Amino acid sequence: MGKNSQFHLNDEEKLVLYAIGAVDNSPLKSRIKIQKLMFLISNVFKDFQGLLHFEPHLFGPYSETLDNVLESLIRLGYVQTIGSNFRLTKSGLNAYSSLKPKPELARVIDDFKRFLNDLNDEEVLAFVYVSYPKYISESVKWDELKPRRKDFAISLFRRNKVSFSKAAEIAGLTPVEFDILLKNKNIRWRE
Repeated sequence: MGKNSQFHLNDEEKLVLYAIGAVDNSPLKSRIKIQKLMFLISNVFKDFQGLLHFEPHLFGPYSETLDNVLESLIRLGYVQTIGSNFRLTKSGLNAYSSLKPKPELARVIDDFKRFLNDLNDEEVLAFVYVSYPKYISESVKWDELKPRRKDFAISLFRRNKVSFSKAAEIAGLTPVEFDILLKNKNIRWRE
């Protein structure tokens, strides 16, 4: 690959490259997290919805285009996998440094990447399934996760990953019911 090869990347490749390299090239810790990171970004920036096209799938919102882009970036030598982690190679970092996304996009990507990397894959799926229920229809995991949704909600709430109201939603409870659940578990959340 020549020094200027990153300028031949298409928009989808540039977006994925930027997302993987964000937050000081901290690895994205699973394929599920890459899919959900890009899904969340495309829901904030509607311009990207046509680029990656997400649909209901076995593990929630899924983009075949994204999988193809990721494989392309690996073949090009920009992305490496170490176990289930994805991060940029030296060539990928060089290409990344030439990208100049809008500050708002960079901030959203950083925030979502930090958020998702602090969760396990099941917490990510529970969060996404509850937040975007139209993507549950093909899921193989939702029925398995539903009985544990209160545990996920409490864990996310205690770690300040979601608001009280989002935690109640994840738990499948009203705010009053979720407050009672927290009290019954001796979890103080208000002064």
